[in-house]
Amino acid sequence: MAAEKLPPIVIDPKTFLREHCTLPALPEVVHEIQKLIKSDNVEIVKVSQIIAKDPALVAQILKIVNSAYYSLPREVADVRYAIAFLGLHEIERILLTLSVINTLGVKEKKELTGFWFHSFLAALCTKHFAARYEPRLSFEELWSAAMLHDIGKLVYLKFFPTHYTAIKTLSTEKGFFFCDAEQELKLPSSSYLGVLLCDHWRLPTKIRDACETHAVHNLANLKGNDSSSAFKRMICLGNAASILALNMNMLRDEKKHEIKEKMMSVLACDEPGFLTLMAEVYELRSQAERFLEQFG
Repeated sequence: MAAEKLPPIVIDPKTFLREHCTLPALPEVVHEIQKLIKSDNVEIVKVSQIIAKDPALVAQILKIVNSAYYSLPREVADVRYAIAFLGLHEIERILLTLSVINTLGVKEKKELTGFWFHSFLAALCTKHFAARYEPRLSFEELWSAAMLHDIGKLVYLKFFPTHYTAIKTLSTEKGFFFCDAEQELKLPSSSYLGVLLCDHWRLPTKIRDACETHAVHNLANLKGNDSSSAFKRMICLGNAASILALNMNMLRDEKKHEIKEKMMSVLACDEPGFLTLMAEVYELRSQAERFLEQFG
């Protein structure tokens, strides 16, 4: 459908995802694990038994646990050992992240693969930047937030596939960001849809913040020293680096320059320092590619 013929999208935040464009609740396993972790007598065996009820979910969890993001000393083949290595709360975050993506039930494999590639690379970049510039931040919270920062795009794809295609086509043709195409087409932002999803499923505040504030243009307003600004800044940097690494040949020069200038300003580095940083990002891209081969 031509962009000029796209019907408008009108969203009432009070009814969206509740009375129209409805979604099922998150899997019961998520609530069981959350309830168990909050109890006084939580047992690793009990947690692993609950997760083991869903073999497909177990396989996904183990693939993530054994990915380059965690760099565990040896391969883990049992959820119990994964919990022992990473802790209950980190397994809970991985479970929540997978459940959100799985429950959305997006069937377009190519788009879902692209989502995983960008999101996992963004998570790797976010951790890399945080380790260097903000080591006091929680890497565990950063992972789930970075992985789900773009979840609004999957909401678009699920409920408004024609509009999603038009947005993506326009951004590709003009070589600019997805959010620029949303704005040009006068459509709701995927960031907004992500926030509505977070509110609907009562996802953690850090994930909601990442959905709301992750775009390249947000970097200009995230130079504060407080932990909230630092957290959002790392998410934005990870997203920006991933966009640049995955779309170098598709972005127009002004957009590549925008990413470079904003990253250099926030990180207070010169151009040689930026180029060194991007060389490291391309190494992370190779790790993301290997993860995607394994995860797919």
